[in-house]
Amino acid sequence: MRKDNLNRPVWRYMNFAKFVWTIQNKCLWLSRSDLLGDPWEISLTGEQLQHVIDRHPITPIGEMSKETAYERAKRIINLWRNNTFINCWNMSRHESNALWKIYCKGTDGVVLQTTYEKLNLIKGQYSLHEVTYQKPGSNKKTPTHADLATKKRPVFSYEEEVRIIYFDENNETGATNGARLKFDFDHLIESVVVHPEADIAFFDTVKTVVDTYAPNFTGRVEWSDMKLSPPF
Repeated sequence: MRKDNLNRPVWRYMNFAKFVWTIQNKCLWLSRSDLLGDPWEISLTGEQLQHVIDRHPITPIGEMSKETAYERAKRIINLWRNNTFINCWNMSRHESNALWKIYCKGTDGVVLQTTYEKLNLIKGQYSLHEVTYQKPGSNKKTPTHADLATKKRPVFSYEEEVRIIYFDENNETGATNGARLKFDFDHLIESVVVHPEADIAFFDTVKTVVDTYAPNFTGRVEWSDMKLSPPF
């Protein structure tokens, strides 16, 4: 990340139920990578797959092959998918009408807004990465876990995604569908943005939830910029 981009806004779109869960539990939910809805998450194919197969050690004469290169690649990729947990954010200088519609199906949606720099304060086993968009397996090299966990197909480039990644390689936590990340809501979030088509009752409900579970955050709930109407 270039230094001049550290203060760029990042946004997490969610429905009201997920928002309440987040602020009530003071946690972010990191979903297991293969449950994110894209079957190509952490995928190995094309030139990369062939490269891995070509570099697979030859079994010495007289010894039985334990597994083929294809079987080994499949086993490792499935292991990585099952033990990688991800929380997704959008990094854009403004809100996205498309993302409001995709991630908030109705009008009961909110967005958590902060900056890349603040989100990057999360340390420990968790790391923040920008996602790049390219055809799966297009780089002819043996990929690392980080290579695959930060790549998506070009059709998703509109997401402008940054993601918090937790790789529990040996499944030490015993996590199944996802993992919880303790989150300092008061200090790491700059504002809670309410859906532009929501009514005032919903806006007031969001403020009440914030007052109840994050009283130090009071006053930072605001309408979407898209709420503004033209003069005539």
